[in-house]
Amino acid sequence: MENRLLIAFLLSLFVFFGWGYILSKIQGPPPAKQKHAQKKKETVPQSPIHPSTETSEVPGLAGLGTEPLPGTSEVFPESSFMAAEEKMVKVSNGNITFLLSNKGATLKEVLLNKYKEADGSPINLVQHSEGALWPLAIESNDETVNRIIQNAAYEISVDSMELSPFNPKGTLTMQLKHSSGLEVFRKFTFYTGKYLFDVETRITPGSFTPKNLIYTVYWGPGLGGHASSHTDHFVFAGPTTLINNERVENPPDEITDMVRHRGGLLWTAFQNKYFATALIPGQGIKSAVVRKKDDQAYVGLELESVQSATSSTFWVYSGTKELRVLEKEGHKLVRLLDYGWMGNKFAFLVKPLLYSLQYFYDKVNNYGWAIIIITIIIKILFFPLTHKSFKSMKGLQKVQPYVKIIQERNKDDRKKMNEEMLELYKKHKVNPLGGCFPMLLQIPVFIALYHALFFSIELRGAPFIGWIHDLSIADPYYVTPVLMGASMFLQQKLSPAVADPMQQKIMMMLPIVFTFLFMSFPAGLVIYWTVNNVLTIAQQYYIYKIAKD
Repeated sequence: MENRLLIAFLLSLFVFFGWGYILSKIQGPPPAKQKHAQKKKETVPQSPIHPSTETSEVPGLAGLGTEPLPGTSEVFPESSFMAAEEKMVKVSNGNITFLLSNKGATLKEVLLNKYKEADGSPINLVQHSEGALWPLAIESNDETVNRIIQNAAYEISVDSMELSPFNPKGTLTMQLKHSSGLEVFRKFTFYTGKYLFDVETRITPGSFTPKNLIYTVYWGPGLGGHASSHTDHFVFAGPTTLINNERVENPPDEITDMVRHRGGLLWTAFQNKYFATALIPGQGIKSAVVRKKDDQAYVGLELESVQSATSSTFWVYSGTKELRVLEKEGHKLVRLLDYGWMGNKFAFLVKPLLYSLQYFYDKVNNYGWAIIIITIIIKILFFPLTHKSFKSMKGLQKVQPYVKIIQERNKDDRKKMNEEMLELYKKHKVNPLGGCFPMLLQIPVFIALYHALFFSIELRGAPFIGWIHDLSIADPYYVTPVLMGASMFLQQKLSPAVADPMQQKIMMMLPIVFTFLFMSFPAGLVIYWTVNNVLTIAQQYYIYKIAKD
């Protein structure tokens, strides 16, 4: 029974590990990414995300370069809609460098200084294409208003800002006073070392007062910092909203126009495997929206307005999905973490394992050695259970010849065969289920540790020794997968022989199959599996070769 259970367990793991990889090879890149890449080659004219409340177009909007304001007889030159000179404001708080523009009071870059691209440049969480909105752009349901608030020059309070422990907080204001009477005031507050910052927005409509204006602040399109491996197929990447304590995902391919979320809103976000940007509502927020336009997705917060005027506050979290950071920032941002459909079921184990990993990293300053230490500790904790399992398998191996005699003698009488086998087990003090339950008890811990290593940003860019410079990607020279396969083969050699020829063939093939499968897996996970195999071999050798009872 133990052999059949072992085969079933290993085959299940093969399906579990390999399914995402097979999908990535068959399906290729997600359709949304392919469309987005095509859009970069085209020039997309910028138009409002909100449909206009007007029933007719304003004459001369695009062709004449002048435009009458609705409800007035005034005409404004095209220059009044455009920034005379775009100015950038650089804000550095240690962990992040923000680059903001006075054109529309938007974000142009969010550079994570600790995390690098393949070329060594910092990860930029702003993903942009020509014609799309910039992050934190304000969009209304009137095209004339949009052209003013998104293109006119805002007055800025500072040209740059450098935060430090001696200057822990900084404020940047951007203010627009248009000749139409429309006024926009935005206040950004940044903090040293924090991925979270505050945004306050006030809009006075001026000549647009008769109109029923609706304002929305957007983040998008998309989010930078994508992982560059097939592991993205195991975790959702895209718009995610936490509402009424439920995590709602909106795959970009399934969005046709707009999805609105109302109720107990905690945040709406773009997230991928390692990074996220979340818009967290404060005062004056009506709802969260997920919108798709020109094959590009946005998330946003809809602002409450009274007579077309609005005053609102919200927070923006833009950074890493590191467990300790998310828990420290609050707002239930920890719910951004996604360990896959199975890993989420064992999140109560994943988090303690991640904290343990971080604890040992703080001691040895190397995540590779931290993984090995945790593997050893887990093996020690489960030593009594695995010891009992191996002893049971050894006992079953001893009575196997008698089992075959009983099966052959009573092949036509199953009831009598079962009775004699129970007597045999009782006589030799062997429990046929003794090897099953200890193994089953370890499966939740194994799954939790697997997901802790597989999905956690803590391993991203973390070196181990020699040729392994990043534990979150595959071993470039396939040394660790080969060692893992060899250890798996040796482990099988020490296990009791399988009587069924078909099972023997499957067991012989598994080390080869797993070796090729693990060649594309993160080196950190392969190191865990290899060390676990080596420790299991030592335990097997002691029980099968040394122990006398």
